[in-house]
Amino acid sequence: MNNEQLEQTNEISLLDLYKILKSNIVLIMVGTLLFGLLAAVYAFAVADPMYKSNAYVMVQVQVENPTGDSFDLVNAQRLMATAADLISMPVVLEKVIEDLDLEMTPGQLKSNLSVSSSTTSYFINISYLSEDNVLSKEIVNAVIDSAIAFADDNVAILEDNIIRTSTANDGVYDSPNKVLYVVIGLILGGIVGVGFAFLKEMFNNTFRNKEQLEAAFGIQVLGMIPEFEVKEQK
Repeated sequence: MNNEQLEQTNEISLLDLYKILKSNIVLIMVGTLLFGLLAAVYAFAVADPMYKSNAYVMVQVQVENPTGDSFDLVNAQRLMATAADLISMPVVLEKVIEDLDLEMTPGQLKSNLSVSSSTTSYFINISYLSEDNVLSKEIVNAVIDSAIAFADDNVAILEDNIIRTSTANDGVYDSPNKVLYVVIGLILGGIVGVGFAFLKEMFNNTFRNKEQLEAAFGIQVLGMIPEFEVKEQK
């Protein structure tokens, strides 16, 4: 019975939570600012900026008829997945590495290469992420040229069906998102600061009220001194 009473009196109320946070406000603020500063240093000084360049190709199947040229849209849509897979094939990337004299493997090149298409259009987007904004442009253009050349020479169903529709420009800044890093750092710092405040309270073995004292020692408290602040007189 005494243990149950002690557990009940040790429960923390909302007022106690407020007092804990208020008494540890400095600790929480220091943790928040420290993590925010670390995140800012990483985002602005440590993390390497990455640049992305992209261009588009179109898959189209041209058919001839007595009235002129037209396009087989159904077969073009069927070839979208094949064309997208071909663009990122090792044989295509090896030619890019050779042409640009890059010191990387096809797997490393592919890791930063993105090839995307949709079922609602006939366009394939090719993009590359690099620390060098000029290199990202050169790789995208070289990948497209290599893929078209390989398709025309070696893949009959894609011959003359992959058409370049744009040329890549110098890469634009893509990551890291510096503001987001700082915001996440501040939030994480606040959480850590609050966590330390409650951890500190868990190891605090003092009595917060008379009920805890009565339950712990089985005595009756006749009186208590209210909390007050002493102001220094000038």
